Amino acid sequence: MGTAFDPVLYSLMLVVFTVSPLASSWHDVPNSVPVWWNIYGHPIYYLPRWFGFTLLFLFLPFLMVVITCILQFRSCQSHLSDEYDSVGLLIGGQATFTFFLSTILRNAYVSQSGDISPCHMVANVAFCLMIWPGIFFPCIPPNSSIGILTPWTVRSDHNWTKTHTHAAWILVINGLVLLICAFYVPTGVPLLLVTLVLWVGSYLYLVIYSFIVYKRSEISGEYSAFP
Repeated sequence: MGTAFDPVLYSLMLVVFTVSPLASSWHDVPNSVPVWWNIYGHPIYYLPRWFGFTLLFLFLPFLMVVITCILQFRSCQSHLSDEYDSVGLLIGGQATFTFFLSTILRNAYVSQSGDISPCHMVANVAFCLMIWPGIFFPCIPPNSSIGILTPWTVRSDHNWTKTHTHAAWILVINGLVLLICAFYVPTGVPLLLVTLVLWVGSYLYLVIYSFIVYKRSEISGEYSAFP
């Protein structure tokens, strides 16, 4: 059964939606564009306009397609993409993250101030890198290519199933909390700390959780490896 969702085609479509609006408004971009911002979203370092052209017209669209192709190739190697729509949808989340990032940068380039919106950046992280994966992780079969890859999940289908099922709750709940915080927590240090705790902390916790499952399985004798 072929997958109904093609992440490569999806990423190419997003490239069109990334480049087209910028092309129509490129004449509004100033001669110098911001390339680095502080934690409040204010630009602190600028480069010539050609850098912005290269970044938004070439680098980010190229990165979007290349990452998608690599992940899709790995899923094909593991014979996942032919049977599981959830694998393609999970891969598509990476392209969606890059698409929203390009949109945020485009808005900064065409604005007079050059500011970016920290709340939109954090919301992008919460939705694409936490909520989206959390929804599809339980549907990903055990493999060594895509998912929460730790030394313990890739060695045991029991560990894989428990970790990814648990990850769904952790990532979706913490992602929703982070999404709300993105618009209500003051920008700057408070929002940065909340993002690190909820985003990075969630994945670190899941790595530790997979190790705990491994130790418990070792004690109880439950172990089932997959190729």
